[in-house]
Amino acid sequence: MDNKKELFKGDNWELPTDIDLVEPAEGAFARKLIKADWPESDIFDFQLAFHEALANAIAHGNLGITKPEGSNEDIGEIAKREQVAHPTKKKIYISIDMKGKKVTVKIRDEGNGFKLKAVGDPTDSSHLFKTEGRGILFMRAYVDSVVYNKKGNEVTMMKERKE
Repeated sequence: MDNKKELFKGDNWELPTDIDLVEPAEGAFARKLIKADWPESDIFDFQLAFHEALANAIAHGNLGITKPEGSNEDIGEIAKREQVAHPTKKKIYISIDMKGKKVTVKIRDEGNGFKLKAVGDPTDSSHLFKTEGRGILFMRAYVDSVVYNKKGNEVTMMKERKE
């Protein structure tokens, strides 16, 4: 994608399914928070949650990747191979709503969704060495609210600025 900056104009983004867009999108989101005068620590936290949610939407949502049991391979590398082997026209939709001290981000994919209860709790002793569910754990740790729609293909994250 030659002109990535064009993808991140305004507060509603429609992105192709491309794992290489996660970092530029994360950067564009961080610049919005900087422009809104958010504290550095809050920006870092929200960036991490944003990164995890977007990577999940692309890899698991639109590309349908399920990481093989016991695999230590980076999901981004798997996604790169998958998007070349099986290109898709599915999109990712991101909306950013900044009001006062509160920012709400929605990230929706066009995949089949997932059931949150089916993802193991990575803090449970029986799941400590599994990689699934860690992104969700990080998202919950770094923002004030994480809510999924019923289908499981949209996440809404909210964070209030500290001050």
